[in-house]
Amino acid sequence: MNGGDTRTPRAQADIAKREQQIVALKLRGIPTPDIARVVGVSRQGVNKAFKKALRRQTEDALDAWHRTELGKLAMEETNIWRLMDIPENKSDWKAQAALEDRLLRIHIRRARLLGLDAPNKFDVRATYGGGSDEAEEGHLRNQRAWASLSRADQERLYEALKYPAIETTATVNSGTDDRTDPEAETED
Repeated sequence: MNGGDTRTPRAQADIAKREQQIVALKLRGIPTPDIARVVGVSRQGVNKAFKKALRRQTEDALDAWHRTELGKLAMEETNIWRLMDIPENKSDWKAQAALEDRLLRIHIRRARLLGLDAPNKFDVRATYGGGSDEAEEGHLRNQRAWASLSRADQERLYEALKYPAIETTATVNSGTDDRTDPEAETED
């Protein structure tokens, strides 16, 4: 995994075998440092290979991994609750705060695994009824139009768009400019 030839069929077979080994060990709950030592790669290499293998795996493999991780989190949460119930920890506010922090971290990890905090995808095309192909085509037309202009014309057009001229309108009336209503001035 550290450099070397990765394109030959032999190298690809070795990489695939190593990834399978890493996935099998990870799913059995073996810690990453131990896997790195057994397989002969760095910790980062183990994590990278595992994530890469998971992306290529089927939904069944991902579900198995999620179930394994959720089970570990449930066991860890149970142990923390036991620690919180120990009499000496109940009276120690620092211990309670540290244990509550660990519970919060478990909650966050569980939410990530279940996809509860995943960002919502917003499809603009569905909202506006237009596709990205149309927008891309319009963008390319604009680029071609800009490219066809000389540098001086581009600068003038840019300045005109950046600082539009102030439009003024004036109304000319013939006659007096008396705007008061003559009937409103009469007093009873």
